[in-house]
Amino acid sequence: MRVLNRAALLLCGASALGCTDGYPTNDAVRLDAMSPVEHVRSLNRYLELSRAQSDTRLTVIDACTLSSRGEAKQTRIGLRAFTVTFDTRPDSGEYLVNVRKPAAADSGQVSYAVKDWVAATAFRSHLQQLQQLCLDGSRSAATG
Repeated sequence: MRVLNRAALLLCGASALGCTDGYPTNDAVRLDAMSPVEHVRSLNRYLELSRAQSDTRLTVIDACTLSSRGEAKQTRIGLRAFTVTFDTRPDSGEYLVNVRKPAAADSGQVSYAVKDWVAATAFRSHLQQLQQLCLDGSRSAATG
């Protein structure tokens, strides 16, 4: 009986190893391989999926600045230093992604409504990747 149990255990272990063999490694988008324009395109897709933000668009002004246009107003977002927090709208359940300069007054905050928590965390990640690209570019220019 012990031999049969060990054989079954070895067979299960070997079959589990076979599951990873040949698994495609390019299924997920590598965020660190995206350009600023690709990050902004992804951010705009999340905004399009939200009922509240469907007319809002982000564009790249330069390596460290985004423009946010919607609801008849335009805002600049500096990528060098900002914080991102989440909130929810009680009436719709949509998530709000709040982008704010550190120590800024309430007028220094821009909020984007997105569909759900997954979209909110992805939105934040794209913003953080843009910030990192900005900071990396600034360091390269300073040392180059």
